[in-house]
Amino acid sequence: MECLGPPEGFRRPGGKSYGVGGLAPRDLVYYGVGAIFYLAPRLLYELRVQGAARYRHHPSTLVVVNHKRDLDSVIVPPTLYFNGVRPKRPLWFAGREDMFVRGFLAGYQVVPRWLRRVLYEMDLTAVLGALRVLPVRRFPERTMAEALHEVLKAYGDRPLAEVLSTQEAGPLVRLCGPGATLSAALAWRFHDRWRNRATLRAFAPSWREVLRERQRAVTALQMRALADVLDRGENLYLAPEGVVSPDGRLQGFRSGLRQILSLVRVEVRLLPVCIVYDFMRPGPLRVFLTVGEEVRPGATPAESERAARRALAALHVMTCTQVASHLLWDLLRQGRTTVEAPRFVRDVLDFARALAQEGLRVDPALLEPRGEARVSRWLSYAGRIGILQRRGSTLHPASDRLLEAPASHWGNPVRYAANELLSIREALGVQGRPTAAVQEPAAP
Repeated sequence: MECLGPPEGFRRPGGKSYGVGGLAPRDLVYYGVGAIFYLAPRLLYELRVQGAARYRHHPSTLVVVNHKRDLDSVIVPPTLYFNGVRPKRPLWFAGREDMFVRGFLAGYQVVPRWLRRVLYEMDLTAVLGALRVLPVRRFPERTMAEALHEVLKAYGDRPLAEVLSTQEAGPLVRLCGPGATLSAALAWRFHDRWRNRATLRAFAPSWREVLRERQRAVTALQMRALADVLDRGENLYLAPEGVVSPDGRLQGFRSGLRQILSLVRVEVRLLPVCIVYDFMRPGPLRVFLTVGEEVRPGATPAESERAARRALAALHVMTCTQVASHLLWDLLRQGRTTVEAPRFVRDVLDFARALAQEGLRVDPALLEPRGEARVSRWLSYAGRIGILQRRGSTLHPASDRLLEAPASHWGNPVRYAANELLSIREALGVQGRPTAAVQEPAAP
């Protein structure tokens, strides 16, 4: 990608900071979109924010955020920026590089295909620049579409037979003619073809080393651009996990955080921010957003990474979705196929109290008298999506489905949420099973 550094025109003449004096056109986009993102979640979701004022807009603050959903970047930044603390300081974002590729929005499969065809012609680069988003290349997720767009932009509209390997170019040349070029290969009708993972083997041998060297140069420039944000005294938002968790677990941090910390020339403040979704409940999505205290960097980037990871885990709120799901998953692994509803509700609340005694953050609703109502809503949701049946006072989980289906947010939310809780306890070094977890039923 060519968008490697801050877009031109972001810093006004005279070095004035953002929010001071008149607004430039780019600022209008930034504040306008930010205001919409601030208001919309508060109208649509049940948002619980704690510690927002801990973001003091101090110079060279690196905001380190966990990554649960794409919705994170809609909720978290406006909450931080419009937190009432002044004076404000620019907040830049490390964003996935494929957002800068034309047709990015067409990749969302939930969008109707006719609309995806329209979105395929859309280029978000100017909008992302106005929002102060800087691209970061993600290697495991990088697609052939991204790679081809990069070649097209950097080297021009070359013939396919020149750029691609014979195996890759052959079918397209037969369809488009011997003079087919990269732009022809990137037409909408070939959109699905290029969604596979990018590999240098797909390119002609003469291009492989060229692209390998370019990749090294681009990633170095991207990391330098992110470090420059902090060197200028501005603030940077980074989700070091890189991708949304596929199975609910807290993901390992990618190398970006360490690289940025190794490049900065100033003292950096690390601000951990954690977002958690309590999604197994009827009604509006419940969202917990917790801002922690600033973390001083360690002696090395690796130590700083460990401190940031532990701080994020400690901010994680244990919701009813996680507590009840972990308990049900534990029962299924024990071979239990039924459980009495009153007993399950009581044990979920006992489990929540045990987690709180371990020092974990727990949704206050589970620690108060209204906790029974919250667990009942979880049971109602589980019944509605078909993973639990209630016959009288007895609960019958869909054992085969839950035990066999991979952990995923939509396919197996119980296992997904159980993994969330388990991985947080592991990250905090909490071992064993909480003493108040469900016990085996007494023998008749």
